[in-house]
Amino acid sequence: MNTKKTIFSVVVAFLLSNILTTIWYAATDEANYVPYRREEINYLALVLNHLIYASIMVYFFPYFYPKATQKIRGFLFGAVIATLMFLPQAMVIRAIWAVDFNAIFILNTLAHLIIGGIMGLSLSIIYDYKNTTDHDSLP
Repeated sequence: MNTKKTIFSVVVAFLLSNILTTIWYAATDEANYVPYRREEINYLALVLNHLIYASIMVYFFPYFYPKATQKIRGFLFGAVIATLMFLPQAMVIRAIWAVDFNAIFILNTLAHLIIGGIMGLSLSIIYDYKNTTDHDSLP
């Protein structure tokens, strides 16, 4: 895999994750409000979260994609990684804190699956293994 494509992929996945998640939570802020939420958000932690998420997705993508080069499979890969990233954390939060398993939990889960799917789809477009040969050497 070539370094420029990897860096570009991380940047694109990071931006998509960050922008789409920000839009989602800005639109659903009231539904996601809990009384013990910080008054000032730790943006550095959020940025680091998105960077780790994008890096993990880009790292594992070449192992998955050569076996399934259809774009829909890229979307499904992203949704699977999003499930691994979001769902366990969301369930722990609801198990320990006073946050209910409710409609916003389901909507947040679906939003994260779609956002992850869009990230995976973008990686499939970037990697486009049908037109390149650098997929033969995995990271």
